[in-house]
Amino acid sequence: MPFRKEKHMASVSPQSSSTPQIPTPSIEPSLADTCQRFNAAFNRADVKEVASFWDSDGTLIGPTGNRGIGRPGVEKVFADDVNQFLRGTTSTFTIETVRMLGRDLALLDMDHAIQGARLPDGTTGTMKLHTAILARRQGTEWRWLDARPYGFLPSRPASHPH
Repeated sequence: MPFRKEKHMASVSPQSSSTPQIPTPSIEPSLADTCQRFNAAFNRADVKEVASFWDSDGTLIGPTGNRGIGRPGVEKVFADDVNQFLRGTTSTFTIETVRMLGRDLALLDMDHAIQGARLPDGTTGTMKLHTAILARRQGTEWRWLDARPYGFLPSRPASHPH
């Protein structure tokens, strides 16, 4: 299954005592299941099913800057992304952190690797995005309130004084 939870150990060894390790995120089982089902729907490019993961008034601002409000808006943004760079790709969402904001709210930070993406320079390759999602539990289900996939700008090389 494409969805992965990162496995990091929160331990310190004598060889790397100055390098802190990222602890394994504690993921509530129903939230992990929702993320897996979302990843599967995303890989099928099923616009309606992907939008069904959002709350009825949830928002999505896609990596191209398009904004969708409510499930119909999310459908439009996702459909546009499929047409622009997602068609024929395979995505893997990896949860980096989960911050529980009470019992029924969670802030997820996820890496998003898109294999076979049409890149801005016209080539095909792996596109790396980061996605922040605010999720709310409703009964036994989780819904996305807000999702923000985005890319990081490349670092500029350090300039040396002349």
